[in-house]
Amino acid sequence: MEKLNTFAKKSYDTVPMYIRKRCVRDDMKWEDYPTIEKNEVIEQEAGAIATYAIPLYYGNKLIRTRTSGSTGKYMEIYWKKSDYAKSMMPLWILRKKYYDINPEDKMCFFFTIMEIGNNDKDRIIQGNQIGYSKSNLSMERLKTIYLEMLEYKPVWMLLQPSMAILLCRCVKRYNLPKLDSIKYIELTGEILRDEVRKLITETFDCKIANQYGANEFNSIAYECPYGNMHIMTSNVYVEVLDKAGNIITDDREGKLYITTKTNTAMPLIRYGIGDIGKIEQCECGCESKRPILRLTSGRTNDLIQTESGEEKTVYTLIRAIDNINYEMDGLIKQFQIEQNSYTDFIIKLVIDEDEQDYIPVEELKKLFVNGIYDEELKKCNYSIWIEDEMFPEEVMYDENGNVAGGKFKYFKRMF
Repeated sequence: MEKLNTFAKKSYDTVPMYIRKRCVRDDMKWEDYPTIEKNEVIEQEAGAIATYAIPLYYGNKLIRTRTSGSTGKYMEIYWKKSDYAKSMMPLWILRKKYYDINPEDKMCFFFTIMEIGNNDKDRIIQGNQIGYSKSNLSMERLKTIYLEMLEYKPVWMLLQPSMAILLCRCVKRYNLPKLDSIKYIELTGEILRDEVRKLITETFDCKIANQYGANEFNSIAYECPYGNMHIMTSNVYVEVLDKAGNIITDDREGKLYITTKTNTAMPLIRYGIGDIGKIEQCECGCESKRPILRLTSGRTNDLIQTESGEEKTVYTLIRAIDNINYEMDGLIKQFQIEQNSYTDFIIKLVIDEDEQDYIPVEELKKLFVNGIYDEELKKCNYSIWIEDEMFPEEVMYDENGNVAGGKFKYFKRMF
């Protein structure tokens, strides 16, 4: 904890976002550092970067990513290349130890967006990896993708649970042969429900692990062969806080706050990731001494219901919002999608307040529709609503102040 305190103090001395808080004292304890929420970081923009990294920022020498949009909020994330590699190393070590997966193994994944505009590709090849776009994912296209996988013979796949569901349904619908080369599937980005795990196991007959992470930190917790999600303690420090902001030390649930141990360019200290869970200190058959994280509420992803009867991933519409952000330099700060019927959607956007008076809604709608590659969804009716404030996290508490559930939903099906 002393090393973590030193890291936090240095961050509060060098990051403008923290310097403005003027709260550092020599006798400061860990719990005295204020928590910080995602909305606050989004509003700070470059103010969240450490002063030493500013020349690297302006010299385009930092790794720059955006939060994926799968939480409904967009935020710029910056890493030194060496820090980024350091943050990924513990995950690769455990992939090898638990599931015999190596960086050189062939892998398949699905992506939301790789290139802006209408030039985005259906698939990309990066060394020993093949990525497939989530746009226009009809069952016919998934069949084509799966047949290509049969020929490519990947050793493992990295999937969101919703994507895994669609892939499994495709295999069943067309009675496709088993993908014998697959020995491991890693699930990330959404809550993994037991029935989804069962479906994947029945379809692919391989080892499965759940990985909880975020672009802000990379891996936060990883599932061992005994089914426990161990916190990646060399990469992050995880806390559970109650409604009053007090640290929960027993088995109760609360809001998760994460502190990076590796990102020195954009160090997030006691950052509210927006998920709910609890930490357990107990023995595990894998013999790891790292704490176990139990997620009880987090990112979920319903599937879009269409008039044709085919279910489609909401990432098709997220990709269209991503396209606006890439075209207009991060204009959108947060979004929420409501499906009110098979053909009617409301797209709620929180945009940069300096641009609200200059960006016509019709122009945003045009960019949004142009970014939809699925022909059935492209023909639907979309209303664009501009919201003045960020949507709050929908966390509910009981009469004793304990978390009773809830989570901001970026996609809502209203029927």
